[in-house]
Amino acid sequence: MRKTQSLGLGLVLMAMVALLCSANVARGQDVTATITGTITDASGAPLAGASVTAKDMDRGTVWPATTNTEGIYNILRIPVGSYSLRVEAKGFQTTLFPPFTLVLNQTARVDVQMKVGAVAETIEVTGETPLLQTQSTEVSTLFDADMTTSLPLAARNYVQLTLLSPGATHVNPGSLQYPQNMIGAGRPFINGNREQANEFLLDGQLNGESKNNEIGYTPSVDAIQEFNLITQNASAEFGNYQGGVVSASIKSGTNTLHGNVFEFLRNDALNANNWEAGATRGLPGFQNPLNTPNFGADGVQKKPEMRYNIFGGTIGGPIMKENSSTRGPRARSFSRSASAPATSGRSAKQALPAESVTTERKTRTAIQQT
Repeated sequence: MRKTQSLGLGLVLMAMVALLCSANVARGQDVTATITGTITDASGAPLAGASVTAKDMDRGTVWPATTNTEGIYNILRIPVGSYSLRVEAKGFQTTLFPPFTLVLNQTARVDVQMKVGAVAETIEVTGETPLLQTQSTEVSTLFDADMTTSLPLAARNYVQLTLLSPGATHVNPGSLQYPQNMIGAGRPFINGNREQANEFLLDGQLNGESKNNEIGYTPSVDAIQEFNLITQNASAEFGNYQGGVVSASIKSGTNTLHGNVFEFLRNDALNANNWEAGATRGLPGFQNPLNTPNFGADGVQKKPEMRYNIFGGTIGGPIMKENSSTRGPRARSFSRSASAPATSGRSAKQALPAESVTTERKTRTAIQQT
């Protein structure tokens, strides 16, 4: 009896260990980027033990790495943004790589050739930027924050922008012009696959429901840092889907205070009447306002009522917190956005779904030690 209980307890413990180990594997779909490369001397020989440090130019966070025996370094899963690179090695001058931008799911390769000299001497590399897609064969389209907020969107639904990517289409493009509500909302057809064959990610987490693979949550356009649509040759981490992979990243705070307010409106006072509205002009049956309230005294049909407003704003910045250690204060960043669409009107063709309010919050911690 005791042997049976011990065996059962052992199986439970093994299952718990397997579950904890699998938790790290699930992080493969992070909405981050990677910097890799080789550090060599003037003759091309690899330098082992060289110190490579990437610094986030917006938040001040540093990400260190050390080269292996083959001179290769890897800085994995760092947030997208602008980074500078600093390389130091004993007996060689310090090399400073100028700021460059990392985008979603990018693996940037930065190779550095060191020159003999004192570590205190610094060489700044100019005229070079890491190439995109040098370490993978995936075919994708990147939509940054400027593009998502600048292009006209009827309902501020970022999924509509996926139709701009090669290989993406829809039999009814108008279905993507409405807010996502998980009830028959439109999604793109990627390379001939059904809309249920797509994968939607939000900050690395699966953003969909299991029945019809609808989009679980659609953030405000102003809250999106960027999103990437992979249409071909997605890596193994994006398995189980035959269509495209839409991976979105929410904005995070920086070391500077920033934000915006916005108002988008559509109103029938600014619209022209329908072209067929004058077809009944002068007809006796349409000139009585009591019997035909939707027509004017001259028999012309009135413009459909339209009230459509989307308003909101975003704010982000640093939160300073004193630290008792001798290394100085720590900086934490925050970001918040809110958007409230409201519609009303009698025209079923023009009015969007009933009033809804969405609020997004995303706080990422960036620790800066000085």
